[in-house]
Amino acid sequence: MMKILLILVIFVLEFELYFMGSEARHQKESSANNVDLTTEDKNEESLIGLIKEVLAQKGGTAVLPCKLTDPSAGIVTWVRRRDRQLLTVGATTHSVDLRFMIRPSNTDWTLLIHKVTLEDAGLYECQVATHPVQQNFARLRITEAYSEIPGAPDLHVKQGSSLRLECELMSATEAPLYVFWYRQGRMINYDSEPGVQVELTKSGSVLLVHNTKLTHGGNYTCAPSNAKPAYVMVHVIEEEEKPAAMHGGDRRNLSSAILASNFLMSFLAAVSWRIPTFTSLYPT
Repeated sequence: MMKILLILVIFVLEFELYFMGSEARHQKESSANNVDLTTEDKNEESLIGLIKEVLAQKGGTAVLPCKLTDPSAGIVTWVRRRDRQLLTVGATTHSVDLRFMIRPSNTDWTLLIHKVTLEDAGLYECQVATHPVQQNFARLRITEAYSEIPGAPDLHVKQGSSLRLECELMSATEAPLYVFWYRQGRMINYDSEPGVQVELTKSGSVLLVHNTKLTHGGNYTCAPSNAKPAYVMVHVIEEEEKPAAMHGGDRRNLSSAILASNFLMSFLAAVSWRIPTFTSLYPT
């Protein structure tokens, strides 16, 4: 008996949606030259109640709530307003697109949209078969997450110092499952290189390099699982060679040696005029 009732409900909904969709298309075609708003925008003007704003990122999961005032209410259906597509009936996915799923509870029949695309943006309606019919609306907006590395595109670090690269996710609604780091196209997350450490954070990832060497220079890439990658070129500045006296030598000994040398040169210059020449001793 329940199966027959469910089939009848689906049939009635399909017929109603088809009729309303045909009427909307006819109105759009008849007034195509005088339309300033889209069909969806016009329909929103006649909606009763608040529209829940939902933000999801491309490739993630959108969560559209449908609150119930009566836990024992009738069958709950979800409809995409743009094309009057019936998505779910009760806990069953009616659409051929299996990305749409229902997460039912006593007070909320949430619509889940997995692997969201930009085309999924728009207005959705949740209908509850009560008298009168209860309607809930949700507007889905899609954002494309990307990552940034502060200091990019070029970062200079001295040889022997510490290098810290942070990969920050921007416009993201979900934390990444992983963030892979690459140096010159080679993944370094799982390398056993001493002094190199990768930490996953709530908003991205951090790469730490202790005692930076010349070999640590190059192009670094951070690639989150759910966002566009970011790049930075790291330049390691080689430490210049210093005179031996600047590497811990005794400056007092150096000063004494310089003074003795200067005294000797002055003494020789002072007495050189007193020494008779060879010709003065043995005149010809």
